[in-house]
Amino acid sequence: MGRSLAVADSFAVMQWDSLLVAATARALGRELRAGRTRALHLDRGAGRVALFLRGRTVVFAMHPASTGLAVVDEATPPAGAVPLAGIVREVSAPADERAILVEITRLRGRTRRTRLVLEFSPGRWNAILTEGADDRIRSVLRPRRSGERNLLPGAVYELPRPSKRRGASRPIGLATWRELFQDVAPRQRVAALVRNVAYTSRMNARAFLDEEAEAGWKRWREWRDLKDADPQLLSSGKGPQPYPYPLPGMEGSARATLLAALADGSGTLARASLVPSEVMSALEKRIGAAEGRLVRLQEQLARLDDPVRMRGIGDLLLARMKLIPRGAARVSLDDFEGGTVRVSLDPTLAPHENAARYYARAARVERAAATLPAEIAEADARLAAWYAVSEDVAEGSMDAGELERRLGRPAPGPGSRNAPARLPYHRFRSSAGTEIRVGRGAASNHELTFHHSDPDDIWLHARHASGAHVILRWRGEGSPAPRDLEEAAILAAVNSKGRTSGTVPVDWTRRKYVRKPRGARPGTVTLEREKTVFVSPDAEVAKRLRVDPDRPAPSPP
Repeated sequence: MGRSLAVADSFAVMQWDSLLVAATARALGRELRAGRTRALHLDRGAGRVALFLRGRTVVFAMHPASTGLAVVDEATPPAGAVPLAGIVREVSAPADERAILVEITRLRGRTRRTRLVLEFSPGRWNAILTEGADDRIRSVLRPRRSGERNLLPGAVYELPRPSKRRGASRPIGLATWRELFQDVAPRQRVAALVRNVAYTSRMNARAFLDEEAEAGWKRWREWRDLKDADPQLLSSGKGPQPYPYPLPGMEGSARATLLAALADGSGTLARASLVPSEVMSALEKRIGAAEGRLVRLQEQLARLDDPVRMRGIGDLLLARMKLIPRGAARVSLDDFEGGTVRVSLDPTLAPHENAARYYARAARVERAAATLPAEIAEADARLAAWYAVSEDVAEGSMDAGELERRLGRPAPGPGSRNAPARLPYHRFRSSAGTEIRVGRGAASNHELTFHHSDPDDIWLHARHASGAHVILRWRGEGSPAPRDLEEAAILAAVNSKGRTSGTVPVDWTRRKYVRKPRGARPGTVTLEREKTVFVSPDAEVAKRLRVDPDRPAPSPP
């Protein structure tokens, strides 16, 4: 207790197919079943998930470039971890899917059922904490909207669409197995197998392509059911690869358990604290508060009464006043359609006063119904902005000083060496995720253009109008994406004196073609190879793209 958590300094890159996921779920089930959970920490900055239990801690690295799993000693949950006092009931994996479900029964609170879902699909690595019978999302490692799936706090979690490959729900027979390879060229058999048969992948397919079809089919049946597992730590071109069975063409060494192979494949465990820095802890708390507000507002909207029904009860109380006994707390009244309505009353109030309470309640519900959607949209935008900050920190594009400024933390005194410098620009992010920097003023324009941009970045400015310099961070060859360029140009127009015009011409070029004339005032530049784009200033676009979540949009220079 109280020790730092032992985690891998750098997890190795490993592949996860549905067979490895199924075997890992079984191994974790044996290890964790009936274990007492204490807390869960979604470390967005490091892309890690830590499930804290009595006696042990399970750490998952959930990032395409750094994946792995390790069961280590018991550790103290860091600030920002979600309290999770409960018991692990089951660990499972949906048939032929790359997802692990950890079912937890809570020991306290209204919500008894909680699930930790770990998704290992390439490009969609994620961890989701759900609550209740409807699996409503409480927290998520990487929030995203992806097609029909809405992985945001407050939404109902849905697993990816079930596998349609043969053998997912029940084993296929030998005759069907033989049919798969009829008229299929030998070099195409791997693709045919992976496309049609559950629990196969590019990694393990050759193990089932025996010269004798029956031998390959039998091996597939045994591996599908995880019979006689022989855990291995194999050597692949990308690094150590844990697997429940030996694989053809890959050297390896046996391990006592699959969890041991996973731990060894995740890198050498070294003493390193999972507790984030004070500033990262503040960011985690800010994200948690934003998630909580969004969920509360969504639940409040879902629980609203029907105002028409409330007014109907008020009308009924006034119409049946003489039938209501004095001091009654509940009464049954004939409604206007011939039915019976049971009405709760305040026994200390007269019937007409109870009717007034129902009318007032209906009015409050209508006001809430009118205002809550906008509040939810605002809370959603605020949370998305904090998620963007978290991603910037994880990518290394935001330093501690900038993060402290975003958090509104008090800056050190003027004489402090650690006082973070005020950046000369405001930050935005295009719809495609490209960073856009907008200068704060004349002197800041100079700093942004010549000290906070790269030569190949895109530089923009409203033509013939004083305003902000704008930098679109760009590394590609040729012109930037049209939508990125348009949104950066809109920001240049909004932050210029031409913002009241219907259309504003905005010049743009590579930053390396921008020069400051000798002796000119800060912010004065000359351009080469410039092009012009025409846009309509739109303050709503600026508001939507703003990364700084707790500050108003900058006033135009």
